[in-house]
Amino acid sequence: MDHSIKSKLLKKYEAGLDVRHTQGENPAMDFYSPFGPMIAKVQVPRALLDRINGYADAKLSGGEGRELIMPREVCSEGGKSSLATHTASMIERYLAGMENTRVSRVDFETFWIVSQYAGTPSPVHFHTGDISGVMYLKVPQIDEGEEVRTYISGRHAGYINFLIGGKQRFSKSLISFKPQVGDFYIFPGWLLHGAEPFRGSGERRSLAFNAFVTTED
Repeated sequence: MDHSIKSKLLKKYEAGLDVRHTQGENPAMDFYSPFGPMIAKVQVPRALLDRINGYADAKLSGGEGRELIMPREVCSEGGKSSLATHTASMIERYLAGMENTRVSRVDFETFWIVSQYAGTPSPVHFHTGDISGVMYLKVPQIDEGEEVRTYISGRHAGYINFLIGGKQRFSKSLISFKPQVGDFYIFPGWLLHGAEPFRGSGERRSLAFNAFVTTED
């Protein structure tokens, strides 16, 4: 293999020198996150949230959890501000920021809404497709005391947890986020994740997607 081609191929997998955190003591210590998947978090425009919730409100029955596949025509409503267009744009930003990859095409397998009430978990799982995401449309009121517990001790606060590998010395294996309305997480489809059950009142409503990405190599 030509040396220049080999170098180009390897470069695709080489981590950048981006500093994720600096400890300000003397001397300063920089922390990097060069290995493993990156998770992006961005806020969804209110108009898009309202449009998706309006569709879901007309289809879901209060107090009854279920999943709802979104028709392609609904995902495309709104032109440049549609769910599909907005999500494709966020995927492009995610890949550009993660590994400086340019996207030529995004194909969505499906979008679906998940409506859940107290006591219902989403067990740890992965998705099909190259890129997946979770958008929070509604969040419940969590009972007092649940959030001070940890994921390991059986917290019932409805957090979303991402996991990779197992318990390893000197390595982090999971990260946990408290959902807020408008939060949109984007990550590789193979990354294990799950949502805790919650104790409290109200509905946890989220939207998920699977997408296949064609890049400009």
